Amino acid sequence: MPREAPWVEKYRPRRLAEIVNQTKAIEQVKAWIEAWLAGKLPKKKALILAGPPGSGKTTTVYALAREYGFEVIELNASDERTYEKIERYVQAAYTMDILGKHRKLIFLDEADNIEPSGAKEIAKLIDKARNPILMSANHYWEIPREIRNKAQIVEYKRLTQRDIIKALVRILHREGVTVPKEVLYDIAKHAGGDLRAAVNDLQTVVTGGTEDAHEVLAYRDTEKSVFQALAQIFATDNAKKAKMATLGVDMFPHELLQWIDENVPYVYSRPGDIARAYEAISRADIYLGRAQRTGSYGLWKYATDMMTAGVAVAGVKKKGFVRIYPPKTIKLLTQSKTERALRDSVVKKIMKEMHMAKLEALETLNYLRAIFENNPEVAAHFVVYLDLDLKEVEFIAGEGEKTKKIWAKSMNIEKRLKREGELEARAREAKKESEEAEEEGQGGISEEELEKAEEEIEPVGKGSRKEKKGKQATLFDFLRKS
Repeated sequence: MPREAPWVEKYRPRRLAEIVNQTKAIEQVKAWIEAWLAGKLPKKKALILAGPPGSGKTTTVYALAREYGFEVIELNASDERTYEKIERYVQAAYTMDILGKHRKLIFLDEADNIEPSGAKEIAKLIDKARNPILMSANHYWEIPREIRNKAQIVEYKRLTQRDIIKALVRILHREGVTVPKEVLYDIAKHAGGDLRAAVNDLQTVVTGGTEDAHEVLAYRDTEKSVFQALAQIFATDNAKKAKMATLGVDMFPHELLQWIDENVPYVYSRPGDIARAYEAISRADIYLGRAQRTGSYGLWKYATDMMTAGVAVAGVKKKGFVRIYPPKTIKLLTQSKTERALRDSVVKKIMKEMHMAKLEALETLNYLRAIFENNPEVAAHFVVYLDLDLKEVEFIAGEGEKTKKIWAKSMNIEKRLKREGELEARAREAKKESEEAEEEGQGGISEEELEKAEEEIEPVGKGSRKEKKGKQATLFDFLRKS
């Protein structure tokens, strides 16, 4: 018996009027596109649909194209983010006239992931556009400024639990099924305003039974659901699409590997296909192990390729809706949340102190792991410079004697800095007293004493962790100073 199609596609709104509770945003989008069609080009030839996941941004684009007769040329900015790769797509925006037979609508998804290196060139292409360009983003402020300045921003609000429940009830009526009211409320609560995630959860609960609904919903990730990512991996035979599916999932590779490993038997039925999938998983595990032992975190990429693309092309999958199961170990949720919180805390400190973007800070974190593994002295300077606490040091170095050693060294550095700070304060006070005494004709401290005090504090500031640079700091800048 064929398996059922995903409900997120089956019940995706086909018309703008069907999009849930985004009336104001839809009115702005319609006014903008109708200006194009009337031959009165809007002041800004690109439109950014900005709002949380599952609020209807992508649905708006395709409903708009259907209603106004456009062909959509879609590009995911997480996939190909540089100017050279995007150019061939955006080229259509000014080589085909909107009044021609085949209207083109350029759709750039996840525009908040565009690389800054290509932003200026993309902004130039927007200036030349002869067809409308729409972009979507979860965080519009992360879109490069050059592009934001060329685009009108339409804000999509986060859907309420009431909005989501109403949409889910309509689907249940059309399917002719029911679920307990408390389960429906639980789905809406865990979705965090993401209707797409809620519909996926509803189908998972209906097809698998409501008895384990609470366990399934406990793993809901409001940024991007790991359920959604795995469903995309298991629904495609295209290696590239499988690799892109996990972008946006806030999860370490070894955590993601557990999820994929758990679900392979539910996706493949033939023994040979299952064996090939587990061979890819095994190779991914080897890469992850080497990365952990050697500090060569570039191996993460190869591990991710094997666990996504390698599994996706392993064989013939069961057709229809794929139910995704969480790993058996319940500890995974708590551990991963704690680990992600520590990672985010460290990354924010790197971004602040070293003037880095988030992607650069994440890469720097991998280098820090290698430094903490091999050079406790330099690691201790980083602890002070970034103002890390003990838990953050344990996160980078791992629990054990190494962490204790680094922490002890960092405490010694802190004491030295404090002592030098006190000397600096004393010298300033002595100088002030000397100047006051000189003004009053009372003599005061001698020039020799003052020079001696200044010599004592000369190193202060050169190694201080709070010294700021007017440009981005790199690890190499820091290593030269420490």
